[in-house]
Amino acid sequence: MKLLCIASGLPDDIRRGVIPPKGSSGNTETGIATWLDTADHGRALIIAPDAWPAGTRPRSGLPVVTEPDLRERDYGSWHGRHLRDLPPDALRRWIDDPQFAPPGGESGLAAFERIGHWLARLPCDGGHCTVLARPTVIKLLLIHALGCGADMVARIDVPPASRSEITRHTGWRVCAMGVPLG
Repeated sequence: MKLLCIASGLPDDIRRGVIPPKGSSGNTETGIATWLDTADHGRALIIAPDAWPAGTRPRSGLPVVTEPDLRERDYGSWHGRHLRDLPPDALRRWIDDPQFAPPGGESGLAAFERIGHWLARLPCDGGHCTVLARPTVIKLLLIHALGCGADMVARIDVPPASRSEITRHTGWRVCAMGVPLG
């Protein structure tokens, strides 16, 4: 099985240091749209609900599946808040402690496990699919493919509008990470 993992654009809020409002979608950068319209996606295009503007779909011609398990972490009451307005100790724990959850939100470990369960459920039929999700979700898929734990999140970066690839034979392995689309 081959899984092409496309890191979506980010909501504009992130560039301003604001945790996006819950349910906001990624930016449809031209490079991503062009790549999705022209690349071979295999048998399906799997899209996280927050990776593409609601009500629109890429023109790939393939079946498009929206997968809720590939959504970004839930930041609870922190959605819509500027990072500078968060308590410094809580912000440090959010970055350093996978078990920390913002008030009313999801811990990094819970998001890591949710995405790992999705990856483990993929069929082993030798086909290939394309996933479009936020860069953090792609990072979590890669960490699972490497067999590492949630503590690796702060040690890997996946840029927006990039392509990563993992394959599974007897186990998952990373073939490419963070390659610019083009």
